[in-house]
Amino acid sequence: MTLLASEFVLMVAGVVYAYCRIAPDNGSIPMQWSLSGNVNWSAPRLLAFAFVPILAFAVVLLLASSAIFAPSALSLAGGIFLACQLLHVLLVDRSSKTKRG
Repeated sequence: MTLLASEFVLMVAGVVYAYCRIAPDNGSIPMQWSLSGNVNWSAPRLLAFAFVPILAFAVVLLLASSAIFAPSALSLAGGIFLACQLLHVLLVDRSSKTKRG
Protein backbone atom coordinates (compact mmCIF):
# COMPACT_ATOMS: atom_id res chain seq x y z
CA MET A 1 0.00 0.00 0.00
CA THR A 2 2.96 2.31 0.55
CA LEU A 3 3.88 1.96 -3.11
CA LEU A 4 0.33 2.82 -4.15
CA ALA A 5 0.31 5.89 -1.92
CA SER A 6 3.63 7.07 -3.33
CA GLU A 7 2.28 6.61 -6.87
CA PHE A 8 -0.65 8.90 -6.05
CA VAL A 9 1.74 11.46 -4.54
CA LEU A 10 3.75 11.38 -7.77
CA MET A 11 0.55 11.80 -9.80
CA VAL A 12 -0.48 14.88 -7.81
CA ALA A 13 3.04 16.30 -8.15
CA GLY A 14 2.80 15.66 -11.89
CA VAL A 15 -0.48 17.57 -12.07
CA VAL A 16 1.00 20.55 -10.22
CA TYR A 17 4.15 20.53 -12.36
CA ALA A 18 2.27 20.18 -15.65
CA TYR A 19 -0.31 22.83 -14.76
CA CYS A 20 2.40 25.35 -13.85
CA ARG A 21 5.02 24.57 -16.49
CA ILE A 22 3.51 23.04 -19.60
CA ALA A 23 1.78 25.33 -22.09
CA PRO A 24 0.86 27.98 -19.49
CA ASP A 25 -0.56 30.26 -22.18
CA ASN A 26 -3.09 27.67 -23.43
CA GLY A 27 -6.62 27.62 -22.03
CA SER A 28 -7.24 24.10 -23.23
CA ILE A 29 -4.94 21.08 -23.36
CA PRO A 30 -5.04 18.27 -25.95
CA MET A 31 -6.53 15.04 -24.66
CA GLN A 32 -6.53 12.90 -27.79
CA TRP A 33 -4.50 12.81 -30.98
CA SER A 34 -5.16 11.12 -34.31
CA LEU A 35 -2.62 8.76 -35.83
CA SER A 36 -1.45 11.61 -38.06
CA GLY A 37 -0.70 13.74 -34.98
CA ASN A 38 -3.64 16.14 -35.18
CA VAL A 39 -5.48 17.02 -31.98
CA ASN A 40 -8.95 15.46 -31.93
CA TRP A 41 -10.25 17.14 -28.80
CA SER A 42 -9.09 19.25 -25.89
CA ALA A 43 -10.17 19.93 -22.31
CA PRO A 44 -9.71 22.84 -19.88
CA ARG A 45 -6.21 22.89 -18.36
CA LEU A 46 -6.96 21.69 -14.84
CA LEU A 47 -9.36 18.98 -15.98
CA ALA A 48 -6.93 17.77 -18.66
CA PHE A 49 -3.99 17.40 -16.30
CA ALA A 50 -6.04 16.02 -13.39
CA PHE A 51 -8.10 13.54 -15.44
CA VAL A 52 -5.78 10.53 -15.14
CA PRO A 53 -5.17 10.84 -11.37
CA ILE A 54 -8.92 11.22 -10.74
CA LEU A 55 -9.65 8.21 -12.93
CA ALA A 56 -6.87 6.23 -11.22
CA PHE A 57 -8.23 7.03 -7.77
CA ALA A 58 -11.74 5.95 -8.76
CA VAL A 59 -10.59 2.70 -10.39
CA VAL A 60 -8.23 1.73 -7.55
CA LEU A 61 -10.93 2.53 -4.99
CA LEU A 62 -13.37 0.35 -6.90
CA LEU A 63 -10.84 -2.50 -7.17
CA ALA A 64 -9.90 -2.24 -3.50
CA SER A 65 -13.53 -2.35 -2.40
CA SER A 66 -14.07 -5.61 -4.28
CA ALA A 67 -11.49 -7.39 -2.05
CA ILE A 68 -10.55 -9.67 -4.96
CA PHE A 69 -7.31 -7.90 -5.81
CA ALA A 70 -4.11 -8.15 -3.80
CA PRO A 71 -2.26 -4.97 -2.78
CA SER A 72 0.44 -5.76 -5.34
CA ALA A 73 -2.19 -5.78 -8.10
CA LEU A 74 -3.48 -2.41 -6.91
CA SER A 75 0.07 -1.03 -6.99
CA LEU A 76 0.49 -2.36 -10.50
CA ALA A 77 -2.73 -0.61 -11.55
CA GLY A 78 -1.48 2.61 -9.95
CA GLY A 79 1.82 2.27 -11.78
CA ILE A 80 0.05 1.85 -15.10
CA PHE A 81 -2.01 4.97 -14.47
CA LEU A 82 1.15 6.86 -13.48
CA ALA A 83 2.78 5.80 -16.77
CA CYS A 84 -0.33 6.96 -18.67
CA GLN A 85 -0.20 10.33 -16.96
CA LEU A 86 3.50 10.76 -17.73
CA LEU A 87 2.86 9.86 -21.37
CA HIS A 88 0.04 12.41 -21.57
CA VAL A 89 2.21 15.15 -20.07
CA LEU A 90 5.05 14.34 -22.49
CA LEU A 91 2.69 14.38 -25.47
CA VAL A 92 1.17 17.70 -24.40
CA ASP A 93 4.64 19.17 -23.92
CA ARG A 94 5.74 17.98 -27.36
CA SER A 95 2.53 19.26 -28.94
CA SER A 96 2.85 22.69 -27.33
CA LYS A 97 6.50 23.01 -28.39
CA THR A 98 5.59 22.05 -31.97
CA LYS A 99 2.73 24.56 -31.96
CA ARG A 100 5.01 27.37 -30.76
CA GLY A 101 7.53 26.59 -33.43
